[in-house]
Amino acid sequence: MQSKRDKLFLAAQTLGCLTCPVCGAALLRAEDDFACERHHRLNVNRKGCLNVLSSQVDSFYDAALFAARRRVFDAGCYDAVTHAIEAMLPAAPQRILDAGCGDGWYLNALLSRHEDWCGAGVDISRDAILQATNHPCTALWVVGDLRRLPFADGSFTAVLDVLTPANYEEFRRVLTPEGLLIKVYPGSGYLKELRTARELPPYEEGQVDSYLREKAAIVAETRVTVTHQVSDALWRDFVWMTPLMQDLSAAEKEDIATSSARCVTVDLHVAACRLR
Repeated sequence: MQSKRDKLFLAAQTLGCLTCPVCGAALLRAEDDFACERHHRLNVNRKGCLNVLSSQVDSFYDAALFAARRRVFDAGCYDAVTHAIEAMLPAAPQRILDAGCGDGWYLNALLSRHEDWCGAGVDISRDAILQATNHPCTALWVVGDLRRLPFADGSFTAVLDVLTPANYEEFRRVLTPEGLLIKVYPGSGYLKELRTARELPPYEEGQVDSYLREKAAIVAETRVTVTHQVSDALWRDFVWMTPLMQDLSAAEKEDIATSSARCVTVDLHVAACRLR
């Protein structure tokens, strides 16, 4: 069985597009690490990921959040979103960047279904990337900033941007000329039961969609709307995983978690775009 480090080296070799976060030169394997021609070195975490940040970034996206998120995803609550993303991508072999990948669930799902696809996942949260390395797929997992992606120009045929603020300039740079951005963003009913529990109004549509259309030409789009019946335990996981609740104290989140709803709605737009 391959170690996590071996899988990372294999993914990096397959993609062949990793660049030095210091000078931008190509990074190649140097024994158990990576190095560029100017002798900048990048250490490989023993758990199978790279960290290209110059300093540690504080984030509320911690291990507990991603553990809850994983249980929600394992329960199938976002399977329809994965299928919609997959349907947007050409059948030809894909080189995918999951930008703001979180714990890597979407990228793992796609690579697990397509043995001739390869990919990388980048997130600013170290806890998220450490969770991502537990997936069975072979992918290049990177702790990094979407404003400065450690990849060469034109490296990917597709960029996934799922419920994450976009950096359209960087996405354009790392995409091939015919590459697709797959943008997933909330519809008005997204997690409406949790918003009600917090006494928040429904999500207001329009702003993300309008800005996206300024930056990109929409090639295809669909809307995924599914209402799931949930157990008390799954409702609690939704409460603990969503950024909607992250300004609350643990006690306040538990108050909402114990007042279980009967269902949760996933309502998301999925758009395949070519950046202008």
